[in-house]
Amino acid sequence: MQRLTQAEEQVMLRLWGLKEATVKDIIQFYPVPKPAYNTTSTIVRILERKKFIGHKKKGRGFIYFALVSKTAYRNYLADWMLDNYFDCSKQDAINYFNQNKKLDELL
Repeated sequence: MQRLTQAEEQVMLRLWGLKEATVKDIIQFYPVPKPAYNTTSTIVRILERKKFIGHKKKGRGFIYFALVSKTAYRNYLADWMLDNYFDCSKQDAINYFNQNKKLDELL
């Protein structure tokens, strides 16, 4: 698995919430100002190449769905963050969140 860009993560968050959707459906779940159709479509195609989403044909268009679950990606990101920011120390991560009062907010 690889880390997604912020724009790719935004599309995935919406697709995970919708389960399956067209590009137009994905765009509807963005706040104003909404991204352009072509921009979102390009990101969807990139996510397909990265094997994060798949599609099925419906009429003249496509319905997209996640191939990577939100939980699997969240676990990957947590491991990535531990490796890159906390030197693989879960205790250091816990201490960081606890010292910054963020742990209380999470619980």
